[in-house]
Amino acid sequence: MIPSVLVYLWFGLLLLLVLWLLVRRWRQHDEASVGETAVKYQPFFPLNERAHHALVAAMLFGGLLLIILGQMTFAVVPGLGRWAVATLMAAGAGLFLWAGSRVRRDGLVDDWLAQQLHRAGHWLGVAGWQVVVLLVAAALAWLAYLAAGDQALARRWDVSVAAWLLALAGCLVGGVPIAEWRGWLKDGLGIPRWEWGLLLALFVGAWLLRGTAVTDFPNTFSGDEGSAGLHAARFLQGLADNWFTIGWFSFPSLYYALQSVFIELFGQTVEALRYFSALGGTLAVLATYWLARVMFDRTTAVAASTVIMASHFHVHMSRIGLNNVWDSLFVALVLAGLWLGWRSGKRLPFVIAGLALGLGQYFYVSVRVLPLLVVIWAVGLWWRQPRPWLRRLPDFVVSGYTAVLTGLPLAIYFAGHWAEFQAPLNRVTIMGERLDSMAVLEGLPPLVIVLRQMWLAALGFTQIPLRLLYDSGVPLLMSLAAGLFLVGVTWSLLRFDGRSALLLLPLLSVIFLSGFSQDPPASQRFILAMPAVAVLVARPLGLVGGWLRLLWPGGKWWVRLGTAVVLFWLMVVDITFYFGDLYESYVLGGANTVVANDIAQYLQAEPTPPTVYFMGFPRMGYFSLSTIPYLAPEAEAIDVIEPITAPPAWAINDSTLAIFLPERLNELQFVQEAYPNGAYEEVHNEENQLLYAVYRITP
Repeated sequence: MIPSVLVYLWFGLLLLLVLWLLVRRWRQHDEASVGETAVKYQPFFPLNERAHHALVAAMLFGGLLLIILGQMTFAVVPGLGRWAVATLMAAGAGLFLWAGSRVRRDGLVDDWLAQQLHRAGHWLGVAGWQVVVLLVAAALAWLAYLAAGDQALARRWDVSVAAWLLALAGCLVGGVPIAEWRGWLKDGLGIPRWEWGLLLALFVGAWLLRGTAVTDFPNTFSGDEGSAGLHAARFLQGLADNWFTIGWFSFPSLYYALQSVFIELFGQTVEALRYFSALGGTLAVLATYWLARVMFDRTTAVAASTVIMASHFHVHMSRIGLNNVWDSLFVALVLAGLWLGWRSGKRLPFVIAGLALGLGQYFYVSVRVLPLLVVIWAVGLWWRQPRPWLRRLPDFVVSGYTAVLTGLPLAIYFAGHWAEFQAPLNRVTIMGERLDSMAVLEGLPPLVIVLRQMWLAALGFTQIPLRLLYDSGVPLLMSLAAGLFLVGVTWSLLRFDGRSALLLLPLLSVIFLSGFSQDPPASQRFILAMPAVAVLVARPLGLVGGWLRLLWPGGKWWVRLGTAVVLFWLMVVDITFYFGDLYESYVLGGANTVVANDIAQYLQAEPTPPTVYFMGFPRMGYFSLSTIPYLAPEAEAIDVIEPITAPPAWAINDSTLAIFLPERLNELQFVQEAYPNGAYEEVHNEENQLLYAVYRITP
């Protein structure tokens, strides 16, 4: 475990190093300019009145904000944390006093600090006052963690949330030139009115496939969903409010905090959890449209968004109340933002990519590999195109800075609780004893086993059925989509460039990491690659459509019609499979989940919350699946673990139910002997198989 004080020191040193590098880089640039222009080096930038006022105002408000939020936090932070808060307050006081002493001055030509801020801003492509905003944002992100702390209940929830949101806003305000903001707002983000209508239609279509009949498809509510929902409910019960720690299964708690909003709106129901996932999946469809649009053209964008909108895999992941599907939203935003920023030279897409990269760390774990993929891509660009890369270096710096600040409170928490960070990975890895056991059992070298796992994962895109969370019996892509995907991958390899690298890296990461994970092709690990997969499926349609329009300029209508027919067929195949063929045999969670769902519905129908004695061990316990506790929270239950061999002496004070699974039904006689006036009932499934039996005992 890393002591918190070391984290603070390292973070402070990192900020100082970044600032020093920026200043040093600018001085080198000036010195080089002297040799090129033969103009005498000017030690300072001339500051006009407008720049002076903006800089002073940024320092005044930033310093005051740090002082106020720090004062609200200081008393609740223990030990060394108080020194950290005091340091931030002192920094805020320094900014405030510096700015206050210069309010009446007409210029800051001789002020060293102001000049360094303007130099850094000049290199970053923003004003000096925006550099102040970025620096204050870093302090606020740090303060967000200090105010949150490590426990389920934050030290100061209001300060932690406000400081973090202000830090994110600071990245947007400070990282994007004001002139660029004006340009984006003036032209409506570059989207014509008719395209806004198209996006609305995509949103509605995606939501209808994800947010309707959520209790019927899937028709069972899994224990994992129930566990997530129970933790989300803690935020409504006053038992948790910290956004920057962990929740169920060591996943970050922000997801559960957001999920609790839907429980507040729709009650502790299946719909509440699944509506939130449906929203994430729907937004991912729009993000995939943006990804394909900025990389290629509108035809490819429409095709890609249609593919992911109707994908049986993505629809399913959007209809279960877990955090997995949100990774597809964040990866699409990161890839689109990076490519648009690289191609256009605009700063806002880079900042959006940074925000998405940081926010993604608060959701499912597959997105944790994304920062590494971004670094690999950026290094590849530097190697292939060094001069354009150097021109974009400030954009990459601001994007990375934004990502770091967005994820900073959670990163500091994980730095002090490293086991929690590793827990989701340790649950699925085969490295260590598992791999050694597999090698001995199969008589194969470990390297061969890992390579075989990667091959199985690669086949999961087009050939081998997916497993685990979505055991559908089919691969990620159906036949026609799989063929188009292979063509798209082949074309990307033959015409390899920055776009191809961005699209192929998520696929390669799924394949590579699956080599070290259990049971490939595990369905939940493919969610990271889904936006790129949709674009690669759509790319051949965009290419062929473009070629045909060039060959027959007058036949544009039938080219569009042909593309529409192919897309319609792709949609029909996946939709009819998911909402039809799949549920003839597929059950989310298995047989025990079916029993748990039926028991939960049985308890919900009770006029008053009963007391339940549950005879289910060793097959399942009342609390071993969180389905029942989530859906019937008011019922009180006791797991009877040991077999009943004599009449029990239960204290019956209210309505009581003794529930037996079939394998423990022989114990019913002892309960009937102790309470002979009860009523017996059996519950069967559609095949007339006994699910469980209920013996109703009245006081």
